[in-house]
Amino acid sequence: MTMQAEQLMGARVTGADGKVVGTVELVFNDDVDGTPAWARVRSGKAGRFVPLRGSRVTPDGLAVPFDSQKIISGPEIAADRHMSAAQAEQLSRYYGLIVPAQGGPDSDTAAGTDKAGSDKAGSDKAGSDKAGSDKAGGDKAGRTGTDMAAGTRTDTAAGTGSGMGGPADTDWLIRSEERVDLGKEMRESGRVRLHKYVDVEPVEQAVHVYHEEYEIERTPITPADHVSSEIGEGQQEIILHEEQVFMRKEAVPVERVRLVTRRVAEDRTVRDEIRKERIELEDQDAGIRAGAQRPS
Repeated sequence: MTMQAEQLMGARVTGADGKVVGTVELVFNDDVDGTPAWARVRSGKAGRFVPLRGSRVTPDGLAVPFDSQKIISGPEIAADRHMSAAQAEQLSRYYGLIVPAQGGPDSDTAAGTDKAGSDKAGSDKAGSDKAGSDKAGGDKAGRTGTDMAAGTRTDTAAGTGSGMGGPADTDWLIRSEERVDLGKEMRESGRVRLHKYVDVEPVEQAVHVYHEEYEIERTPITPADHVSSEIGEGQQEIILHEEQVFMRKEAVPVERVRLVTRRVAEDRTVRDEIRKERIELEDQDAGIRAGAQRPS
């Protein structure tokens, strides 16, 4: 699966030694194919670059094939929006990546061999040309004036497209101007964090209960009741009851909450200044006009 810049932003970077280096704050794409090539990792107050070649996205973040000390000790590169070819080459050499050759002893050797061969062939050709020139000396002397005149007319026509005699290449003024090339990159703009706290709040609920109380009940005895009686001590004991309220608590899941990102499209106007060169005529000689020649 192709690594995307969006999934790398804010990812935790872990080195090959298992130590966490920092988090990704910027992703730089390759200028050729547009794929993520470098990531700037925020480690404390410093920002270091790490190549994304050989890296992989894990559930814990981004795992890179370099030790944390190697990344932290990397060169300081001042790149906020775009990485130049020289900066990319400096980082590639530091991490031991393959850098295209810019010429070396092999190319010098090959150039020397070709030059030696051409010099030898040139010397052989010079010998034969000299012999031919000695033989045709008289003919050349007779045609010198005509050949020179023809050569002059030919060169003039080739340079200007007519026989009027125009300016040479060194006489042209080159007008240049700056062009605007807009690019986009993904960078960290802020962080939002969800934190779960535990709050304690009182609860109150009415419950209907009952309890027992005692009372003394007295009933007169009539002769018709035929109750025998003896004089002596006695006692009676009853047990009183009441309902007690107890509370049982349990944790019940009630909601799922998480942070997600959504893309909001907007139009922005980019303002800057570009430079353009302008060429104007400064007429210092009133006698010279367009299409006229300076008098001799």
